[in-house]
Amino acid sequence: MDDGGYLAREGDESYPPWFLQRLQELRSEGHLFDVTLCAEGTEIRCHRLVLSAFGDYFKAMFCGVHNESKMDKIEIGGVSAEALQLLVDYAYTSKIAITFENIRTVYEAANMLQIECVEYHCKDFLMQSLTPETCLGIWVLADKLLCTYLSAMARSYALKRFEEVCWTEEFLELPVDFLKMYVSDDDLHAEKEEKVMEAVMLWAKHDLEERQRHLKDLLACVRFAHVDQSYLKDIVEKDKKFAKLKELVKYQSIQARSCQTFQGEILVLGGMTAGDGQEEEHSDNMYRLDLYGNCLETMPLPFFLENSRGFAACSVEDDVIVTGGFHNMRQVWRYNPSLNSWTWRAMMTERCCHGMAVLQGQVYVVGGVAREEDPSSEWVWRDSTEVYNEDTNSWSAVAPLQQAVSNFGIASCCQKMYVFGGKIASDVMTDVVQCYDPNQDEWAFAAPLPTCLLHKFVTACTVNTKIYLVGDCIVCYNPKEDLYEELAELLYPWAVSSATVCGSEIFITGGYHEESRENNKCFFTVHSQCYNVNSDAMIFAKVLPVPLWGHCSVTIPKLEPMARRELTLTVH
Repeated sequence: MDDGGYLAREGDESYPPWFLQRLQELRSEGHLFDVTLCAEGTEIRCHRLVLSAFGDYFKAMFCGVHNESKMDKIEIGGVSAEALQLLVDYAYTSKIAITFENIRTVYEAANMLQIECVEYHCKDFLMQSLTPETCLGIWVLADKLLCTYLSAMARSYALKRFEEVCWTEEFLELPVDFLKMYVSDDDLHAEKEEKVMEAVMLWAKHDLEERQRHLKDLLACVRFAHVDQSYLKDIVEKDKKFAKLKELVKYQSIQARSCQTFQGEILVLGGMTAGDGQEEEHSDNMYRLDLYGNCLETMPLPFFLENSRGFAACSVEDDVIVTGGFHNMRQVWRYNPSLNSWTWRAMMTERCCHGMAVLQGQVYVVGGVAREEDPSSEWVWRDSTEVYNEDTNSWSAVAPLQQAVSNFGIASCCQKMYVFGGKIASDVMTDVVQCYDPNQDEWAFAAPLPTCLLHKFVTACTVNTKIYLVGDCIVCYNPKEDLYEELAELLYPWAVSSATVCGSEIFITGGYHEESRENNKCFFTVHSQCYNVNSDAMIFAKVLPVPLWGHCSVTIPKLEPMARRELTLTVH
C-alpha cells in the first residue's frame, strides 16, 4: 500500500472457521441472544443477525415490517423441533448430519425456510439413496416440495425397476394418485402386463375394504389387450374377491409399453480397464447386458481384437460391424450375436479412433487417424469417408470431411449424418460440427457445439428425429432447426464413456475421470447411467463387471436363452 500500511492477503483461509468458532462460543456461553425460536414446545435461543445472514426467510422476517421483527419469541409452525435445531446448528457451524431417519423432516424444514444450501445437500443425499425400497417415497416427497428434477429422477428409477419396486413396503403405501401415474406410464418396465395387474391387486388387497373403490380406475391403467385371457380367467376363479373383475375391465388399451415393444440388449466391447494397481490394461472381453445393466454373459473377444482399442462398432440388421483399431487399422468384421459368429469382410482404408454410422441402410466409416506406411511416423488425421456395399463386399470413397477429425461423436438423423467435435491434433479439440448429405454427396458445417460441450469427448445417439449428445451433460440437437438444448447433467461426468440407445433410453457406460488422468493417474468407473428421453431424468443402472473407458457399446436384439455358443470365425 502507498501509505506503508499492511493489507492482509485476500481470501485468508483461517478467517471463516475462526469466525464461525467465535459465533459458536457466543452461542454456547449464552451471550447477546436477542430472539427465541419455538417449535413443538422446544425453545431455541439465537441471534437475529446470524439467522438473517443465514437465510432469506429469516432476513425477510427480521429486516422487514413484519410483527416478528420486534418479537422476542417466534413460533415456527410446520417444522419439527429436531429439524429446526439442526438448521440453527448449521447456521452456526456449517455442519449438519443428514440421515435416513431425519431426511424428510430436514428437507421439508429447509424447503419451507428457504435454506437453499441445506436443500441442496438433502437433494444430493436422496439422489445417492435411490433404491427399489426408497424410490417411491423420494418421488412423493420431491413432488410435494416441487423439486421437479429429483421427482422425475425418482419416478424414472421406479419405472425402470418396477418388478423389484412392486414388492416393497413403499409400494403398498403409495397414495392412489401416484399409483395411477405409475402403472399407467408407457415407460413402466413390465415385460408382461400380467405383472402390472398383479401389482395393482397386491396394492388393493393391502387394505381391500378401503381401496376396493379405487379398483375400477386402477384397472383402467392395465393394458388388458396384452393380458393373457386364460390368466385373467384363473385370477377370477382363484380369488372370489375379484369375481367382478371382468365387469371392471372396460378400457382395452392396445398400446404396449415401451419395454414390451422394444426387446433389446446391450453389447459392450473392448476398451481399457484398470489392473489391481489402477494401471491401464486392455479389456479383451465382450459383456452382454440387459436393459437394467445386469451382466447376462461374458465372452472373450476374438484374437484379432485382443490388446486393441480405437476400433469402432455399430449395429446393422441385428448384427454388429466392427472396424479398424490400433491392432489392425484395415480390419472389418461382422458379428452375429445369436450365433456368436464373426465373419471377415472387405478391408477399408487404415484408420482408428474413427466413427461409424448407418445411413439409409448403408454403413459408413468416417475420419480417424492412421500412420500411413511407416509405423514409426507421426499420426495423420483422416478426412476420408467410405461407404460399404454389402452386395459387392467392397468399400467406396465418398466426399471427404470439411475438416479431418478423430475421437468424435457421430449419428445419423433425418436422412443425414452428423459428426460432432473431436480432435484435430494430439492435444487440440474442436467445436466444429459437420453434416453429410448422401443425396448431394457433400459435407457442410452445422452450428458448432455449445459451450457446455467444448473440449469434451462427445458421444452421439439418435432418438426419433433428434440427436442426444453425451458429455458432462446431455444436450439435445435438433437437426431441422440446427439448435441445441441443454438437458440433464450426468450423475458422474466421465470422459470417453460410451452410449447406446435402448428404446426411449440412452444407456451410458464407463469412462475415466479427466482430472485424475491429467495427474497421470487412472481413475476408471464401473458406473452405468441411464437417461430417459421422455422424462429428461438420469438414473444409475447396475455397475459394469469391470471399470472401462474407450470401449464400444451397441444395442442388439434380445437373445433367447441357449446353451453356451461356440465361437465361429469365417474368412471370405
